Amino acid sequence: MNVISVASEKGGVGKSTSAVTLAAHFAGRGRTLLVDADERLRSAWNWTTKKEDYAGWGFDVLLYSDFVAQAEPGQGYEFVVLDTKGGEGASELVALARNSSLLIIPTKPDGVSADGLVATLQPLLEQNVTNYRVLLTDVPPAPNSDGLDMRLELDTAGIPLFGHSIRHAVAVSKAAREGICVRDVKADRYAKLVWMDYELISREVLNYVK
Repeated sequence: MNVISVASEKGGVGKSTSAVTLAAHFAGRGRTLLVDADERLRSAWNWTTKKEDYAGWGFDVLLYSDFVAQAEPGQGYEFVVLDTKGGEGASELVALARNSSLLIIPTKPDGVSADGLVATLQPLLEQNVTNYRVLLTDVPPAPNSDGLDMRLELDTAGIPLFGHSIRHAVAVSKAAREGICVRDVKADRYAKLVWMDYELISREVLNYVK
């Protein structure tokens, strides 16, 4: 069983979007369970259970309380994707990394995040925790260079990043409102492009955990 945790100290950085969309990708490769640990907002749960007759997910979904109440949590699944409660500090990220096959930390290149993120992740560097990757999300198109600038800052600081990023697209919010996978958003060419972005990330994850 591969446990993929998606966590972030900041909100609004694409944490649940990444967990949901990656779970949909992994579902095509093995039996997959998405676990929503944010039982206050339940973003992943609400998104994936909104449309009862929709069969496009391919994975099972549970709230964290139901997941841990099982005799053998995750038994029978090849992939368990954990959408954390959010707001994790440095010590929580260290613990998540140590209990996961891979920890994914999404962040937006908003021009002010790099220093704070480096400070948050410093304990992982100091304790030689290596099974995590930062995922740049909502990256604006050229000529805006925020994505590249932040990538360079994090790389210089020794923070491991995914080789690919997730582009900005309103298709993501459309998908969440409709309760469908971004792959199935109609009349929006960026929907397929974002799906392809996450396909590339899913391949990087698989290369790491297998």
